[in-house]
Amino acid sequence: MTTLTTDDFRALLARLATLWAARDYATLVRLFSPDVRYADPLRYRLDGRDALLAFFQNDDGLPQRTQWHAAVFDAATQTGAAEYTYDGTHRYHGVALVRLRDGLITHWREYQHVDAREWRDYVGATFFD
Repeated sequence: MTTLTTDDFRALLARLATLWAARDYATLVRLFSPDVRYADPLRYRLDGRDALLAFFQNDDGLPQRTQWHAAVFDAATQTGAAEYTYDGTHRYHGVALVRLRDGLITHWREYQHVDAREWRDYVGATFFD
């Protein structure tokens, strides 16, 4: 059984960002478990790698960019959270809650908003220095 550390979680986030930017979705989905549950509770729910791959591939052919901001990880429960800015079809600012098992992402729940502002302007006075 693979147990991630906080540093491993941050490395996983960096790997996700790199693969999204490269639009290498076939490799990216292998970071998720075969039975992954991926959702924005108000907008979509995807079950399994095949659905996730189709979702990622529907990128309008645009460049993809992910910037991670604050991230926390609880090694005991293999659960993490990270704020992000994602640029693709739109600019999204949000947070993802992530659960892992054996080093793979089993659950990904994101809450995000479309907003063209830069992260610092978006979060305003709540910005973490």
